[in-house]
Amino acid sequence: MEKEQIDNAQSTLAKFIEELGSLRKLPQLVYFSSIFPQDWEKLRNVVSEYKKKNPQIQEIDFVLHSPGGTPEDAYRIIRTLRNNFDKVNIVVPFWAKSAATLLSLGASEIIMDDSAEFGPLDVQLPKQKEDSPKYERESALTDEASLKLLEDKSRSLFKTMFKELYEDDEIPIQRKDLSEQLLSYASKLYEPLLKQINPYKLGEKKRKLDVSTKYAHRILLQYNKEAVTEKMRYDVVDFLVNSCPEHGYVVDYDIVSIFLPIIRKSIEISGEYQVKLSQVTSFCMSEAGEIEFIGFMYEEAEKTKKIIKMSKKDRAKASK
Repeated sequence: MEKEQIDNAQSTLAKFIEELGSLRKLPQLVYFSSIFPQDWEKLRNVVSEYKKKNPQIQEIDFVLHSPGGTPEDAYRIIRTLRNNFDKVNIVVPFWAKSAATLLSLGASEIIMDDSAEFGPLDVQLPKQKEDSPKYERESALTDEASLKLLEDKSRSLFKTMFKELYEDDEIPIQRKDLSEQLLSYASKLYEPLLKQINPYKLGEKKRKLDVSTKYAHRILLQYNKEAVTEKMRYDVVDFLVNSCPEHGYVVDYDIVSIFLPIIRKSIEISGEYQVKLSQVTSFCMSEAGEIEFIGFMYEEAEKTKKIIKMSKKDRAKASK
């Protein structure tokens, strides 16, 4: 995007966020970015400067639109927010994927647009393509899922063949002998596939998954111990880490509200708020939504007001 387009997009976003803030009567901290060390550092500086000027503020809305990043920085971001504000309401207009989902678990309250999406917490790892030196991303669950599929298939094959052969009167064979032969057959059948799974890499991927799992439990325990029961905590973490079929799986309000009591639809705030947040959602879906911004929007809102006032003055002069 050109600089002029970026400036226009930020002005448009500032207007939308100002309208949300007017309805909520709360400061609006906007986070349109990935979640990596440099992003956390920028957020930390923004929050630090804001608290110096506004030490009395203890509740904010955190408007989050992010494709994700690292679990470590997700934890650092929610820790920074919760250490500086008693109540952090995370507002999700559209995307809060992967690490953004993780940090959202530490919200005092989550407000979701009808089109808002969270995502699985399965770690994405680089994998070199077979036909080029380039890399692509794959889930840390891929090998584990493949291994489980082979286990299920071999178990099903053994049971089916054992039942058919043992109950066939034309095949006189002892149960023990039949079992040994079928086990030998199954092991030879699946051996080439099993050899493709590297146990060391499987262990490495498991450790990576454990990082997301540990942070999810840690965030929920630190910031939502009273609101989220132990069963809720284990259920939601297991679902987000292990139960989603792919990394792009859509985890919307209907699913996540089953596990977490801290989630509200935007309509529950008010009908007007739902309409205004929907405008932000449409913005996020457009090309303008690709802009990166971390900060409180009051300064941009004031700039927008000045531009509008100047435009009105110019029009008034032109009409004379």
